[in-house]
Amino acid sequence: MEWTRVSIGEKKGDVPQIPTLPESSGLDTDALSSHQRFMSSIGHMTEVIDNHEKSTKRVLLPGVEALGGFDSIRSFQDGVSAIGAESIGNGLEILLSKSIMGEVLLQKMAVESGQAIRLVVPEKFGGNVESFMLPFGATVDEAFWDGNRLKITFNY
Repeated sequence: MEWTRVSIGEKKGDVPQIPTLPESSGLDTDALSSHQRFMSSIGHMTEVIDNHEKSTKRVLLPGVEALGGFDSIRSFQDGVSAIGAESIGNGLEILLSKSIMGEVLLQKMAVESGQAIRLVVPEKFGGNVESFMLPFGATVDEAFWDGNRLKITFNY
């Protein structure tokens, strides 16, 4: 039972084209290329990352009746209520600030009673983390931005 990241896309047709720089070095490169080149030049980095994950890993205890602390997963109704989401047909719609779009993290995890999702939203004083179960038989289909709303659709 591990959390896996859910890719959050853009609503079709709303995606502006961002120019990318060709792979090069020095000042004529982008941050992602520079970072990847730097990380690949450190031979033992994979071992360091693995050891770090092992030493800092916390185990989640899925408890539908839990109060919502770090080691718990809320029920669907409690989770939706806590994040101020709106239920839409086959999913959820969450109103968020456009300024944090790139920082929002959505993850999913299979548990004995179905699928849970975790939403991490940065805020001025640390952020908000909410984990909750999806309705019985539901799994995450896709997540995308529609203006300043995060829409998460489900498969049943």
